[in-house]
Amino acid sequence: MRRHSKMRVLVPGLLALAVAVVLVPVSAPRGAGAAAPVTLNVYINGDTNIFDLWSKSLLPAFSKRYPQYRTNMVGLMHGNGWEGVLEKLIAAKRVGRTTDVDLWETDPSIVQQGLADGLWVKLTDKLVSNLTKVPAAKLAATDGFGAPYRGSSVVIGYNSQFVKNPPKTFDELVAWIKANPGKFTYCDPNTGGSGQAFVAAAIYHYASAEKYAGKAYDAKEEAAWEPAWKLLRDLQPAMYNNGFHPNGNVAVLQLLGQQNIYIAPVWSDMGLDFYKRDLVPKTVKYEQISPPLFGGDSTVTLPSLSAHLEGALTLLNWLLTPEAQQLVISQVSGYPGVDWKYMPAVVRKQFADVAKPYSPLPNAKYLADLKLLWHDRVAAGQ
Repeated sequence: MRRHSKMRVLVPGLLALAVAVVLVPVSAPRGAGAAAPVTLNVYINGDTNIFDLWSKSLLPAFSKRYPQYRTNMVGLMHGNGWEGVLEKLIAAKRVGRTTDVDLWETDPSIVQQGLADGLWVKLTDKLVSNLTKVPAAKLAATDGFGAPYRGSSVVIGYNSQFVKNPPKTFDELVAWIKANPGKFTYCDPNTGGSGQAFVAAAIYHYASAEKYAGKAYDAKEEAAWEPAWKLLRDLQPAMYNNGFHPNGNVAVLQLLGQQNIYIAPVWSDMGLDFYKRDLVPKTVKYEQISPPLFGGDSTVTLPSLSAHLEGALTLLNWLLTPEAQQLVISQVSGYPGVDWKYMPAVVRKQFADVAKPYSPLPNAKYLADLKLLWHDRVAAGQ
């Protein structure tokens, strides 16, 4: 059986190779009428579940619908290596050559970083007709240079067998952690977004979330994070196994499923997926606290110097169809990129407890600093 999609995971050690990919001369887009199949290079940020979503569901379904296109997927585990991809696109722009990146699934803050260099295609409903189904506020997050195709937020997962009155606020969560030592943890924020969300919640407890979510960056503003580092250091003895932080989002859910811990921050889509596959007890519930943990949309953006722009536009438009959105929901329990009103009532009911407003993600530079500083100030105890 011929496979239409290939996948490779790009790790930091291989990043230099990606940056050094030979740029090809500019050529006219190859469309649906091309005689030979066109291969689209699709770069994906995410965890293993997102790689599976693309490589096993979305891309095969797209190639089945549009057999004139094949796909080659490059996975950026947890987004590691995004700086190299951005540098590669900037280098291509400066010399006026096409790039091998045809579509990039990333977050809005990274899209914002490429605007000054004119890296992206300005998306309109004339180019992507299904863009009319996407809420305007979501498109505004990238000034129209990216389109959300799925969303999720970090929520609190708890085992209702042991937690009869789950915390409703961040303060109540901190109090619960102190009163129940060893029954809570979060993943190392260098290995997963759910851990980053808990650390960000501690920061937002003392400083304005909006200050770190926009385009501006000033390292001096991070002085306001000091009380959060102290709080997190003080909580370390109450973490599972006297300060253990699992490696990645999946490992946290596994601890919750094995009932080693009773509460943890988890991604809504991954938590619901674990529940659906009976990987956590049916007594595990999910809810959002106040202020909410962060969340966001995964954005698809198209480099303006893509060698296969027409194919990339075709793929993006298809991602916003009911066929593709249903795959996102059924495979990873993600929020739809299109407005909820376009989804069936049964889907809206399924997400009623978790699909609520969430705090903003720090921009990419603040997020990178958050991970480094957590390691120094909390894990290393400096």
